[in-house]
Amino acid sequence: MQKLNIKTILFSALLCVICAMIAFFVALNQQKKIGVVDAVKLFDQYNMKIELEGIAKTKLLSESKQVDSVGNALRMSTVVNDSGGKAKRLEYAYTYLKKKFEDDYAQSNRDINEKVWKRLNPLLDEFGKKKGLHLIIGANGMGSVLYNDSYYDQTNEAIKFINEKYSEGN
Repeated sequence: MQKLNIKTILFSALLCVICAMIAFFVALNQQKKIGVVDAVKLFDQYNMKIELEGIAKTKLLSESKQVDSVGNALRMSTVVNDSGGKAKRLEYAYTYLKKKFEDDYAQSNRDINEKVWKRLNPLLDEFGKKKGLHLIIGANGMGSVLYNDSYYDQTNEAIKFINEKYSEGN
C-alpha cells in the first residue's frame, strides 16, 4: 500500500513537471508583438495638438504685437530727448509685457502638452489592443530607441488611428 502511494506521488510529480515544461516551452515560443511609434511625429501630427496650437497662436500673436509696439515706441522715445520720463514708463511697460508674453507662451506649451498626452495615452492603449500588440516602444530621437526595422514601425497607423478617433469626438 505504501509502494502504491509513493508510485502515485512520483507519477503525479513527474506529470506536473512535464506539464510545467510544456507550459514553459509554449510560453517561450509564443510570439510577442512589438510596435515602435515615433512619439515626436505622433505628437506633432495629432490634429488636437494642431488645433490647440492654432488657438494659442492667435492669442500669443496679439500679445507679441503689443510687445513689438511698445518696443518700437521705446526705441523712438530714446532717440528723442525725453525730459518727462516717458521712456522710463515705456521701458517698464515693455519689460512687463515681454515677461508676460514669455510666461504665457511657456504656459501655453505646457497646457497643450498636458492636454494632448492626457488624450493620447488612452488612445495608444486602445490602438495597441486593437493591433494585438504586447508592447509599444516610443521612439523619440533622444536615444530610447536607437534603431528599429520598419517591420516594427507603427507610427503612421497610430497617427491615422488617433486622428480618426479625434474626428469622431474621442
